[in-house]
Amino acid sequence: MENNKIRDAQPKFQGIRTDGTNRYMYNQLWKLCAGSLFDLPIIGEEVYYFPQGHIEQAHLVASENDNLCQFKPIFDISSKIRCNVISIKLKVDTNTDEVYAKVSLSPFSPEFEVSIPNGNNEQNINYFTKVLTASDASTHGGFSLFKKDAIECLPLLDMSQQAPSQWIVAKDLHDHVWKFKHTFRGTPQRHLFTSGWKQFVRKKSLAVGDSVVFLRGENGESQIGIRKAAPQQSNISSSVISKESMHYGLVATASNAINSKCMFDVFYRPKSSKFIVNCKKVIDAVNMKFNTGSRFTMKFEGLDFNEIIYSGTIVKVEDFSIYWKDSEWRNLQVQWDEAATISRPNKVSPWEIEPLIRENKRQREINEIGKTILSNNLCFFVIKSSTSLPQLIYQNETNDSKIASGWLVSYAGLAMSKPYYNDQMVQSTKENSTTNASSSFRLFGVDLTASTKARDVLEPLESYQKSKISEIFDEEMLDQIQAVTSLTEIQTKKIRCTTSNTKVHMEGVVRNVDLTDFDEYNHMILELEKLFNIEGKLHMHSQWKLTFKVHEGDMMLVGDDSWLKFCNTVKEIFICSK
Repeated sequence: MENNKIRDAQPKFQGIRTDGTNRYMYNQLWKLCAGSLFDLPIIGEEVYYFPQGHIEQAHLVASENDNLCQFKPIFDISSKIRCNVISIKLKVDTNTDEVYAKVSLSPFSPEFEVSIPNGNNEQNINYFTKVLTASDASTHGGFSLFKKDAIECLPLLDMSQQAPSQWIVAKDLHDHVWKFKHTFRGTPQRHLFTSGWKQFVRKKSLAVGDSVVFLRGENGESQIGIRKAAPQQSNISSSVISKESMHYGLVATASNAINSKCMFDVFYRPKSSKFIVNCKKVIDAVNMKFNTGSRFTMKFEGLDFNEIIYSGTIVKVEDFSIYWKDSEWRNLQVQWDEAATISRPNKVSPWEIEPLIRENKRQREINEIGKTILSNNLCFFVIKSSTSLPQLIYQNETNDSKIASGWLVSYAGLAMSKPYYNDQMVQSTKENSTTNASSSFRLFGVDLTASTKARDVLEPLESYQKSKISEIFDEEMLDQIQAVTSLTEIQTKKIRCTTSNTKVHMEGVVRNVDLTDFDEYNHMILELEKLFNIEGKLHMHSQWKLTFKVHEGDMMLVGDDSWLKFCNTVKEIFICSK
């Protein structure tokens, strides 16, 4: 994954107390280990607390299991409780290194006030994250760093030495100090953590697919954390405490706190249900009024810890539990558009999703042309037209010595065939600029095709339209459109030439794949598993691994680079046995 620089990347951490102190570096490392999708509340924020979600986190039942309906609340408690956030303490599990937060809530009060300590020791931070390979996770090898990460996040090595090396000292979230020997060696030469690394792997029980987070502040302080790929096991045994007893205990605690208007604590885990949600976010989501048939998107964390967006359709709106009437908690039953390698719920809450607004193919083409025009300092905007052919209008703005020019483009009615795109476009515009067409052209909200009586003093605009637009179309428009279209076609052809016929090798068997058919790694891996009849084995990293050869001949591990960079550099793909 790419290196990043952050300056107060998580301002919500201002005032968060971590074991009585305010440690900026600790807070930032904690957040990176929690993941970008973990929405931690802010001290003083108004939130809704959902008891049903709290029950799910306690592993009483699976988040997508309707057995929650079997537990009938013995206390009269609302399905959502409006609260103020009193305090937040960031924690880490001693045994598993899983991060979690202790959040103190109080029933909502208009007179509520809380003092928020000002953040201190804020500084610029460089960090990187890396998903561990088999070599990284081995206790007999070292940790390989990308060159960019080593340069930006570590002190510079003295390359004048025959074997450049230095010791890196970093703290983890337990304040334990780790020492790694940073060297630059090998064939080809690369940055490595050698001495000290195998002890770190063994102590943290790291495996292939886990992730390491490393950050360094501008004061030279370094910290290191981990993220486990496999879900962590709960320390609470269901044989000791029954599920029903735990269920009643959670509900009783919240109910007593509400009745007595006192504070209560909850433990909030990044990979659990989102049961503490900003009030405004809940209200806005409910006001969206998702119905059966509504299309939506939802963000997830992939196997490589990158964000993945999946789309789906709402198939039913109903209460998740018969004992929690009119609750918005997971009241939307959904159907996903495509298969996935990660677990996804079949019932979601309104605030977890976003409405899906799809662009048609023609609109996407317009947007691509618009981006190209904008990249050449041109002004691009859209107007609506009732004609069946695209309308283009030229706009010329003069501001001192700067001239910004652009095209207004809109499509309606039947789509045109691509071979006659430019000619029809220009011809249609010329005809409409000199004839009284039925479409509506507006300049600053004024209809330019309205009658003379209706427009009165706007007559100069009409003459300007007829003279200037016609002149511009004759002299410049055709050249501009053809240049933009040619550039777009060249770029598209270049990308397709490098990815449309990529060879995939596996034990002497060769297949060809078109990478333009995929939009991310997971999609490609699923297809490769089907193509070579090894369903599930590539994702599990148990028997096979994916590598690829770049055009320069170097071999790389699939997944280390972004998808776009991978598509631009890959020459051949290899499925190798471990």
